[in-house]
Amino acid sequence: MTIGAWILYGLVALFILGFAVFIAWYWFDEKGGPIPWIASIGIAIALCIGIFVGMNAYYNNTESGKRALKSQESNFNSGIERTVTIYDVNGKVIKQYEGKFDVEYDDDRILFDDENGKRHVVYYTTGTVAIDEK
Repeated sequence: MTIGAWILYGLVALFILGFAVFIAWYWFDEKGGPIPWIASIGIAIALCIGIFVGMNAYYNNTESGKRALKSQESNFNSGIERTVTIYDVNGKVIKQYEGKFDVEYDDDRILFDDENGKRHVVYYTTGTVAIDEK
């Protein structure tokens, strides 16, 4: 898992454990004894383990999870080594960009900043753009 997934997991786990301590202190403290504390903390730990196993299975065993990991890698590492090739309607190469960058796209354009900090907006309504990872 990437660092973003670990941060998300850590925040969720802290919330669950904190909620379990609150429940144990608020509801079970009046009855006394360690059993309610142990039960609530045990349930919270089991939930955290379940979330970890689920996130790990999602990110490592599904294609959408692998794409999410690749997107997070691109965001946290200032992009991925790529080649962007722009073709006209006849298939002739108009322009090619190479470098480490993150690409944003929508219905009619792609947007990226190259390694020199220059922004490129490519409208592809009359041609084709191929983006390949090196």
